[in-house]
Amino acid sequence: MTTERLAFDRGSVRQIDKVGRLQVERSNISKANVCGYYGREIPNSEALGLEPDRLYMLYRDPDELRKAAKTFNNIPILCRHKPDYPGAPARELRVGTTHANSDFDGTYLTNGLSIWDNSAIAGIETDEQRELSSSYAYVADMTPGVTPDGVKFDGVMRDIVGNHVALVGDGRAGSDVLVFDCLPKELQNMKLNRKGVAMRAALGAYLKPRLAQDASPKDLTQLVGQHKRPNAIANAVKSAFSGRLAQDMEIEPAELAELMEAAEEVVEPEENGPAFDTENPLESILALLSDKVPEEVLEKIKAVLMPAADDTPDDPAKDPVKPNPDTVSKPAMDAAIRLAADNATKAAAKNFQAVRTAESEVRPLIGDVVAMDSAEEVYRTALEQAGIDITDVHPSAFRGMVKYAVEQKRAVKAPKLAHDSAAASSFAADFPTAGKLKRGY
Repeated sequence: MTTERLAFDRGSVRQIDKVGRLQVERSNISKANVCGYYGREIPNSEALGLEPDRLYMLYRDPDELRKAAKTFNNIPILCRHKPDYPGAPARELRVGTTHANSDFDGTYLTNGLSIWDNSAIAGIETDEQRELSSSYAYVADMTPGVTPDGVKFDGVMRDIVGNHVALVGDGRAGSDVLVFDCLPKELQNMKLNRKGVAMRAALGAYLKPRLAQDASPKDLTQLVGQHKRPNAIANAVKSAFSGRLAQDMEIEPAELAELMEAAEEVVEPEENGPAFDTENPLESILALLSDKVPEEVLEKIKAVLMPAADDTPDDPAKDPVKPNPDTVSKPAMDAAIRLAADNATKAAAKNFQAVRTAESEVRPLIGDVVAMDSAEEVYRTALEQAGIDITDVHPSAFRGMVKYAVEQKRAVKAPKLAHDSAAASSFAADFPTAGKLKRGY
């Protein structure tokens, strides 16, 4: 499965217009495919009898997206997801709008975009907010079936109506009636078992030579974690990556499934670790470590954890303190100190260079700045002094925002807005009686 977040196409036609807005001629904003949604995310889930924490595979049918295309015209673009209605507008989050040329090409729903906000533009240009996520209302038809590509689904999204498009960096958030085209945290953080890791590795090795140079096999973990069985994974991969293959390359689901099955078979089964005995914690710890550390290290651990046979010896003189074999020698300590000093020196030099670079880059925007400890602080100060809102903007985007602001300052002069009355042509026209004024009283 691919995530429903769609990356800005670097090859798309972009331009900054005369007032500084970013205009994108066309970009993918949604896709016809099968994706997983938890029952709690599906509209009218209680009436449909869906389990809140079960994952249901829903199909965005191409015919439904084609019918819905016009509803994605002239809708708001937000800096994060929030339902946007005339009765409850998300004014504070609006950073642009879609154009009026929404179209469906059989796989992708596309539209042009206008981005009005400098922070959002900088986020796009620096890849900080490089993904689009459509939000829409729909009716869930929980009739199971199989797509033409052989991918099974639990239901179909019907009567789709666009609400907004968001610039996103991570998971989905929303209400009962809106679904957002990006993954919930449970799927983003999905971890695979040993067999899953093996299948993912086989999948990556299979895809890499077949994809176009500008494509990369992303989201394979979610794909494997959701579909689990090799045949289902193979069909989902074909659906997800068919449009990104190099010339004359193709994906054979049967061949790919066989490859993943072979990878799965050679992996040892998951180990069931020894049960932890609360009555004998020492034995449990040693059992857990027995196959992970050398025997001599295990003995040292045992010696440290084992309680002494006699905590208060009668004659301390008869039990002299033995030298600790783990004591660090002076040469080793000196070497560690030298290494730490070298690392600190290199880090300080790197930070010094970054601060000097930042000071140079912000100079055209605000002039010289007072000494600061980090490049991030320099960029932050410059943006704040230039009156650029950086609320909720990740610091990694600051440098790109500064560069963009400098370019705008150099290249763009804000045009004067037209007025309905004629402009005064001269001082005399503005002040016809000024020549009659006399000095004195």
